[in-house]
Amino acid sequence: MSKAISSLPVGAKVKDTGTTYYGSPIIWQVADKNHSGYPANSVTLIAANILKIAAFDAKESGNSDSNRRSYGNNRYALSNIRQWLNKSGSPWYVAQHSADAAPSSGNVSYNPYDGQSGFLTDFSAQMKAALLDTTLTVAKATVDGGGTESCADKIFLATCTEVGLSGDVTAGSKLALFSNDSSRLAYPTAEAVSKSEYTNGGFNVNSPWYWWLADAYASNSYYVRGVNSSGAMYWYIAYYGSLGVRPLCNLSSGILVSDSPDSDGAYTIIWNRA
Repeated sequence: MSKAISSLPVGAKVKDTGTTYYGSPIIWQVADKNHSGYPANSVTLIAANILKIAAFDAKESGNSDSNRRSYGNNRYALSNIRQWLNKSGSPWYVAQHSADAAPSSGNVSYNPYDGQSGFLTDFSAQMKAALLDTTLTVAKATVDGGGTESCADKIFLATCTEVGLSGDVTAGSKLALFSNDSSRLAYPTAEAVSKSEYTNGGFNVNSPWYWWLADAYASNSYYVRGVNSSGAMYWYIAYYGSLGVRPLCNLSSGILVSDSPDSDGAYTIIWNRA
């Protein structure tokens, strides 16, 4: 038996067995359904756990902004992490502007990923084809003109507004999954911990960890908004390679899933069934 993914409640877990990261199927959670500003008749999924520890953006030695030379660029539209999330294979990095730099060793504090494959590399062909183009509204720093700008992607990070936090501007609207600090707590996968060169006594699968949002901290050029280990909002330097990545995507409401969850608590996507 099967049922539409849209019939699952917000918070339910979903997976495609052929879509993996670090060799394990990605477990997603239903974050919202028919979310305002997202594709019509879609279900929004967010990674149930932190999948990777990585920098938002690398230091840019050629940037005219001295802080971006030292600490990276907080503009999501031009960020390394945005590009990596939407690329398959290797090499994935292409300069987005004249001063752009790859997240290589020396350009990020930990966990360089310019030599790794793009996030979409081990997605199944069916999952790649099912990802809906989504327009995300994100906050820009004052040095970039302030306010918001739009980015269109298959995979993306959430904004402050979307996780129920008050950033510098309103960027999008709140996703139904998020209501308080507790709802924003995120734990790294075992693979995210074992693959990270950053180690810390509090960084383990049983403890909430910090994760990136898409918004710039408006008053400067290198701080990026994020969720801290208590579920509250903070800001972090873009080239820090010690924060978590928790991506989102949108799928059509009519996609089918198993009638009941698997042993890991996730409903399995069923492809090619009427």
